[in-house]
Amino acid sequence: MIAAFLLPFPVRAVAAPYLWVFYKMLSAYRERILFLLGEDYLADPQRFVAEGRWEAGDRACADYDYRVPSRTDFGQHALRLISEDIFEELLRECLGNPIEAFRRVLTQRIPALEAAIDQALTAEIAAGATIEAIVSWCNCPSLAAAANRHGIRVVYLEVGPLRAPEYRPTAYFDFSGVNGNTEAAARFAAIGGEPPAQGLDALRAFFTLQQASPNTVPSGRVGVVLQVEDDSNLVAYGNGFDNQSLIVHAKLRYARRANLVVRSHPGSGYWLKPGHGFELDQSPDSITFVRSCDRILTINSSVGLESVLWGVPVTVLGDTSYAFLLEARDRRGLLARLAFYLFGYLVPRQLLFDLDYLRFRLTQPTEAQIVQRHLHLHLPGRAVGGADGGADPWRLIASAVGDSGG
Repeated sequence: MIAAFLLPFPVRAVAAPYLWVFYKMLSAYRERILFLLGEDYLADPQRFVAEGRWEAGDRACADYDYRVPSRTDFGQHALRLISEDIFEELLRECLGNPIEAFRRVLTQRIPALEAAIDQALTAEIAAGATIEAIVSWCNCPSLAAAANRHGIRVVYLEVGPLRAPEYRPTAYFDFSGVNGNTEAAARFAAIGGEPPAQGLDALRAFFTLQQASPNTVPSGRVGVVLQVEDDSNLVAYGNGFDNQSLIVHAKLRYARRANLVVRSHPGSGYWLKPGHGFELDQSPDSITFVRSCDRILTINSSVGLESVLWGVPVTVLGDTSYAFLLEARDRRGLLARLAFYLFGYLVPRQLLFDLDYLRFRLTQPTEAQIVQRHLHLHLPGRAVGGADGGADPWRLIASAVGDSGG
């Protein structure tokens, strides 16, 4: 049995914060799942439709390929509720600050939450279940500790940094964490072998659906990328930075010798006023924005990865899975890291809710086997490697990219 932990608390003043994930799982999974979640997730779906929740709208259902469930769909799964009283107590400890409470859930073991998760797992196991893994869409040390006591692996999932229509849609799949504390750098370091000299143009061309040549004309612009203010990236993995301190940092470091251009996140609930030492970006998409800048400055936005893809220097101030790309000592090392990240670490988005893929990864396959599995999705109908994926992931990547230049 696979279990799923869905953040049970309204940390952003939104009931059932991962509602779309729950509805997608109900549509995608054809077997009984153990859900560890809050009671809000089990509210009548028509209530969320009436409230205008985006997760219950036609566009979300089309974009993520699911349907709004009926209440009878809930009964097909094992449901273990985590009391919201735990959150209320945590709020009191945080002096009523929900963002601080969210940060603690993401970064600290919360004894009451850990006990509730442990109790739910113990009860299900006592009833005869064998739990193969727990999937989670956020880091939660309380979950990790409880799962570890039962010898259960936690798999961290999230929609990836490259998304349609500009790019092949990707996802995160990680056994250490998501957004922060990821395994990307450690996996790359363990590969060994001699990566071929992949060209940036070829790597970008494989993953970019909207083709354009990189901008080579200096613009004198430094792009400052803002993020959703209460996203876990900033709350827990920004190394103390938030959007405001990022702008101040940019002013102090670059304002005297560059034009600062601030790009707000489309999901932000706030509007910036221009004329405070920067201009507001009006680009139609992130690719246009990146290519119009000489440098990108971000805390840990996925736009930073796009900057690497387009050959634009980027400064990353927080923790993120792609930060190790920027630690390469030379261009060849950077491109090797980027090739692994794109083909081995990121997974095709079709695999995000694929239980066969999840169980495949639980067998601890080689990096070559992982790359081969991904390439079967990226290149449907094309033979990729041998039956076992071959011994060298680099050869598979080189073959797929079709480039051996520098």
